[in-house]
Amino acid sequence: MPRTITVPDELYSRLEALARPFVDREPADVIQRLVNMQGEEDLSDRYASPELSPLMASILVDGRIPRERGAKVDIDGHVIHADSVRDLYEQILQYLARNKTWDRVIELVPYKTSARRFLIAKSPVHPNGNPFVVPVEHRGLYMESHKNYQTAISQLARFLSKCGSTLTYLGA
Repeated sequence: MPRTITVPDELYSRLEALARPFVDREPADVIQRLVNMQGEEDLSDRYASPELSPLMASILVDGRIPRERGAKVDIDGHVIHADSVRDLYEQILQYLARNKTWDRVIELVPYKTSARRFLIAKSPVHPNGNPFVVPVEHRGLYMESHKNYQTAISQLARFLSKCGSTLTYLGA
């Protein structure tokens, strides 16, 4: 039996933005697809983390799909402007390779974000055997860039802190 739920306007707008034309006919279709993704990736890791700062939580404030806009970050005083998560990860890898932190990066590889997924590895395959969806390669290391900005930046910030670097989100 169908049930009725009430969602805030902001959430409904985000559901509309996530809808795939000619595929998702109802908001329930979008919700079902997101729930089905739970087997591929832990949704609590994808959309929220208790370690997120208020700045990170504010990334999604304007109701746009996170992948539709760029990001501006500061890594140890070096500002990077990226058009996509893939572009961000490519520039981060290039920056790390040019600096003294590359040896520390190598020591931390592979770096898991969950039991099923790597952020960075020596081959583009997750621990569960699935290939990276959108791999970024630089100097023999691969990063999985198939994620939204909030997840991408929070996971990257955690990884970089282990490398001795600091990542600060500066805006879109």
